[in-house]
Amino acid sequence: MSIQWDDSLSLGIEEIDNQHKSIIAHFAKLSEAVQSGVSKELIEELVFFLDEYAQVHFAAEERYMVEYGYPRIDDQRREHGEFSRDAGEFKRRLKQEGSTHEIAIAVTGKMVRWIIQHIRNHDRDMAEFIKERAA
Repeated sequence: MSIQWDDSLSLGIEEIDNQHKSIIAHFAKLSEAVQSGVSKELIEELVFFLDEYAQVHFAAEERYMVEYGYPRIDDQRREHGEFSRDAGEFKRRLKQEGSTHEIAIAVTGKMVRWIIQHIRNHDRDMAEFIKERAA
């Protein structure tokens, strides 16, 4: 599954948009690595990076939500927890089974869909609320 940034994903909050761009760029690297059959080490490195960077990103989003009193913060936290659980499961599988092509495909498929849907739905709602409150 291929992924790349486009303006339809922009939320208008520079810090969050820049983080989303970075996450998507790393997913694109992972997708390319899977398709070209590169080393298992690179796939593992990308999965671990995405999980760690997502935690930094989620903390930034939640900081905005708290600062602006976003009423659906619990929904966002549940979504973030879902991603973290999935990433943890992929990391566990990588450690136990090694970096197989099947795991790499599962990571790119499930997590890419998740991030795109999350940005377009949950994050967009949050950004609109924050921009209205900040105006």
